[in-house]
Amino acid sequence: MLTAVDRFSARHDDGRVPTSGPYFSLLPGVGQQYAFEVDLDACTGCKACVTACHTMNGLDPDESWRAVGLLVGTAEPYQQTVTHACHHCVEPGCMAGCPVDAYEKDPITGIVHHLDDQCIGCRYCTLTCPYEVPKFNKRLGIVRKCDLCAPRLAVGEEPACAQGCPSDAIRVTVVDRSAPPAWTLPATPSPALTTPTTAYRSSRPVPDALPADHFEVRPAAGHDPLALMLVLSQLAVGAAIGAPGSAAVTLVAALAALGSSLAHLGRPHLAWKAVIGLRHSWVSREIIAFSLFTALAALQALVLSVGGQVPAPVAAATVGSGVAGVLCSAAIYAATGRRWWSLPRLSVRFGLGVAGFALAIAGHVALVAVVALMAVTTVAPLWHRRRAGTELGRTAALLLGDLRPRLQARLLLLPLAAVALAAPVVGLAALLVSEYVDRTLLFTASAAPRMPGGRR
Repeated sequence: MLTAVDRFSARHDDGRVPTSGPYFSLLPGVGQQYAFEVDLDACTGCKACVTACHTMNGLDPDESWRAVGLLVGTAEPYQQTVTHACHHCVEPGCMAGCPVDAYEKDPITGIVHHLDDQCIGCRYCTLTCPYEVPKFNKRLGIVRKCDLCAPRLAVGEEPACAQGCPSDAIRVTVVDRSAPPAWTLPATPSPALTTPTTAYRSSRPVPDALPADHFEVRPAAGHDPLALMLVLSQLAVGAAIGAPGSAAVTLVAALAALGSSLAHLGRPHLAWKAVIGLRHSWVSREIIAFSLFTALAALQALVLSVGGQVPAPVAAATVGSGVAGVLCSAAIYAATGRRWWSLPRLSVRFGLGVAGFALAIAGHVALVAVVALMAVTTVAPLWHRRRAGTELGRTAALLLGDLRPRLQARLLLLPLAAVALAAPVVGLAALLVSEYVDRTLLFTASAAPRMPGGRR
């Protein structure tokens, strides 16, 4: 087996190595991969790396694959700029969550590639990547990301960011996948989530530093089609439980839920691909569960329309697949590792939604208790309001700040939902709107840790 030196010598003898200018010849061995190494002492924050990346990759005007943030000292005056891009993680969150397998990790180089042709623009990878590396391109309807300038590496050129840095703060190195560099940036996403490989070096310890925007809170993206899909799918399951003899209502709500989810895709005509990732993606599992639920609801509606009797196993399977779909919905967001989206919290939240719709449709008095529990779960995060700078503390700050009108609307609509016991149409409408507002809060109040200068 040829060593790295032997392979470089062979390339040189064949004339495949540039005779002038910068070139790159580092090669990963067994169990190794390429990774970025950043010298924080050398980084000046000039953003030449951002410009070089943007230019060399031909990105759109509002698109960027590299960012520069700022760390500031808390115990003593200290300021440090930080450049960051894709960390080409050992266990990439983007790849694990993608429902269409639009990501692959090169077995030799370790580079995490995005397959543009395979992408349907669902944007789930923008949530499962703790570092918010994949960026959605509205013009193309897909996400795109840094590939460590793999085509340049293949011909002996450094990545654009490294070549463009005037202070040589960025370089590409080789790391062991079994023992990647220790993560040293404070108040950033936990490396345990995906095991990033970027190494940040500095002669000064920065344990007391925080990102300059650490205490800044701004609402996150709303993902309104997904919020609507969550509400309608839970309405459909609630209808299947609360009114098993009205399969048409269940079917209409289920079809509306599937239709609203298409509005969130950048390339909806490729939605059929979303079942490819069944082995590892909760999105694929959710789609399969709700598709089965919808098919069974259609079967029930057909049987009832001709005056038949729905067999008990079919009715049970319909409810079972619907509940499974709701649990998959909770697991989709819990898999991101965000505390606001923890599995217990989302399971209770979504479970109460299903129960509320079932009881409202059935006209059961227990609806009053469920509505009360909904109100409790809505205000519970506010207990973290004094924990400024923490993930849930920022969520509480959002709910009491920019998102206060939505929070108030949610709480004002909940009592009206109980009117369903006397006026079903009014009460059910109030519950629908209230749940939709709550699901938009689910997205906009998310305030997970981010890289310095990252989106908030």
